Amino acid sequence: MLNLRPALALILLGSLSLTAACGDDGSGTQGDATGAKLTMFAFSSSPAEDSVLRKAVEDYNKQGHNTVELKVLPEYDTALTTALAGGQPPDVFYVNDNKLPDLGKNGALEPIGDKVDNPGDFYDTLKQSFTYQGTYYCAPKDFSTLQLVYNTADFEAAGLKPPTTWDELTATAKALTKPGHPGLVLAPEFYRWGAFMAAAGAWPTDDAVTKMTMDTSQMRTALQYVTDNHKAGTFGTPAAVGAGWGGEAFGKGLTSMTVEGNWIVGAMKNDFPNVKYAVAELPAGPSGKGTMSFSVCYGVAKASKNKAAALDFVKFLTSPDEQFAVTKEFPVMPSRKSLADKWLAGKPELKAFVAGGDYAKKSVFVPGFSTVIDTFNDGIQGLAKGNKQVDEVVSGTQKAGTSVLG
Repeated sequence: MLNLRPALALILLGSLSLTAACGDDGSGTQGDATGAKLTMFAFSSSPAEDSVLRKAVEDYNKQGHNTVELKVLPEYDTALTTALAGGQPPDVFYVNDNKLPDLGKNGALEPIGDKVDNPGDFYDTLKQSFTYQGTYYCAPKDFSTLQLVYNTADFEAAGLKPPTTWDELTATAKALTKPGHPGLVLAPEFYRWGAFMAAAGAWPTDDAVTKMTMDTSQMRTALQYVTDNHKAGTFGTPAAVGAGWGGEAFGKGLTSMTVEGNWIVGAMKNDFPNVKYAVAELPAGPSGKGTMSFSVCYGVAKASKNKAAALDFVKFLTSPDEQFAVTKEFPVMPSRKSLADKWLAGKPELKAFVAGGDYAKKSVFVPGFSTVIDTFNDGIQGLAKGNKQVDEVVSGTQKAGTSVLG
């Protein structure tokens, strides 16, 4: 899963009328567990990963339990929305964590999160990402976190070590900054700056997402810290250096550090294979370490006529052996904690991304909250450009969120 999803907008499904198919006994195991013909929808991340998913489906089909038809769709959101609205959904389908609240609210998903084998083995943050109003809907397939990616040659030339505190990050970025080359580049959006909020003990809402919590000293500290570094010229945006995202700026040598997720590994391998880099956990802020997690789960349609068979298939996909087989060749990480050491044995350089799974903040809110994030992002962009003040962004986002949460 090449998870560039944080930059994407939510598709709200509030207009859908979704009901379970007739004959559901309420147990969530409608239909026989074997002999079913299932359909699975997935979005494409890369040809290589698509091939691995197809092999997983083929391996399941060979077991003779059920038959799965996999559809990897280029226009995934449109196809899924149409299928759900038409009452003919796929039995199993990918669910981005930020889509989960909308799908849960509208009754599109069968709750199967706790029905897979050893559900306690999944990272708690990921389980929370796929929980809506107390119901854990689906088990995560893998995950990504944000961490500090740095150019090892630049660090060696400057005699630097990876920073471990905000003060050290400021000093490191300053030492690496030169004309047209800020020391650190990160996208001016909540899904990057949020890591600094978490490290300051701040977040836009309370944990239950029932009230806004923008108006705090911790939030102001986080926003002011990143803003001050932008003002000093030691932090920059991708657009300011002529890049589309942090990974491109980093790969082209337009910066020495960036804040990105483990999806950057594939991009560096494919587009910038000669750039030597390493990954460190983001420097600790006033409240300690902070990062964000992003994930996708295997959802089962509430309206599926083959829920028992669909659950059998999801159990197969989320089994330790299968999950490791699907993730071992890719930078996405297994969502089962028990697989961390085994997965890292072949890629120890990615340890920082895995470590973030223990303390990452979920990037999921409630239906309709995307407009609040849009407001926040507009404010963050203003802070990065220097044409807005922290108090203005705090009050504007607080107001926008209160109108949504009540």
